[in-house]
Amino acid sequence: MMTRTKVSRALVLSGGGGRGAYHVGVLRFLEEHEWSPDVVVGTSIGAINGAAIASGHTAYSLWSLWRRLTTEDVQRHGIKVFSPEKWNHLLDTSPLRKTLVEGGWIDLARVNASAPEKHLRVTVVEAETGQLRVFGNSADPQPGSHTEHVEITLDHILASCSIPVVYPPTEIGGTTFWDGGTVANTPLAPAVDAGAEDIVVVLMTPWEDETDRPRYTPVGGLKGLFLAAGAAFEWALLASFQADLKLFKRTNKIVRLTLENYRLQAENAALRTQLQGESIPSPMSRVAALEYREIAPPVIVSPQRQIPLLDIIRYDPDNHEKLYHMGYEDARTAWKQAGRVVEGQG
Repeated sequence: MMTRTKVSRALVLSGGGGRGAYHVGVLRFLEEHEWSPDVVVGTSIGAINGAAIASGHTAYSLWSLWRRLTTEDVQRHGIKVFSPEKWNHLLDTSPLRKTLVEGGWIDLARVNASAPEKHLRVTVVEAETGQLRVFGNSADPQPGSHTEHVEITLDHILASCSIPVVYPPTEIGGTTFWDGGTVANTPLAPAVDAGAEDIVVVLMTPWEDETDRPRYTPVGGLKGLFLAAGAAFEWALLASFQADLKLFKRTNKIVRLTLENYRLQAENAALRTQLQGESIPSPMSRVAALEYREIAPPVIVSPQRQIPLLDIIRYDPDNHEKLYHMGYEDARTAWKQAGRVVEGQG
């Protein structure tokens, strides 16, 4: 049985369609600071970029693909003859399947190697039940993990991108799946389950803390309707991450209290040994056996300003350029705020 290499660093990539060039800018900054993920967790476009990274792409080579990616490479109108009984999507993603295969984005043999260089996790949602599923190219060491170790196929990646109504659902093994972002657009938990202790999360929505949400000022008219829909959409995308982050902090608090409890028990046992001459095993030995540990708060990279909602279904090279540089600068800001050294700055 293969002995798994210890995972220490994880990159969590949120969904956001054409906004995905932002991920690449962040990746470039991380690579310049000699930070490379052992595991990549991705939803929707994050699953595509994650699979590309697991295929051996660097920020440089991935950017060379993004900078020439157009809407026509991803989708086309999906309504040929409208039928209320059969219609379930607006756009067809057949071009995306072709682009990923023929454009050199994904190397499935490398992704599914017996000892993968990068551990990949992609999220999807069962259309019938709404259950979140996490598929991985390796098994997790953590007990209770929900990651399913499978051979990752193009269908798993496309299923994670199947935005309801916009794109067609994807069927795998008789089960129909939607975009993982429907339930968890920024899945932090799979990174923790994979054993990561140093986590970088990339959001597509402005973020300050777990109580922060995009600001919305009600206005009338068609513009107001669009803005309201956009705000509601962004709130929904952030909700699962906020819940994951709260659970993350609560778990760390429990670990701290557990360690403190064992420390006090150890001191009490040592005192009893001194007073009564008894030989009492130290409770701290149980801590070592259980490997209790706190995980450092994730570095959260997010845009300083709202990215237009339309960019989710728009793939424009000029826009990609802007998002790429935005991701790089926002990564620099987040890195510095996390107390890490930014190269070239004192």
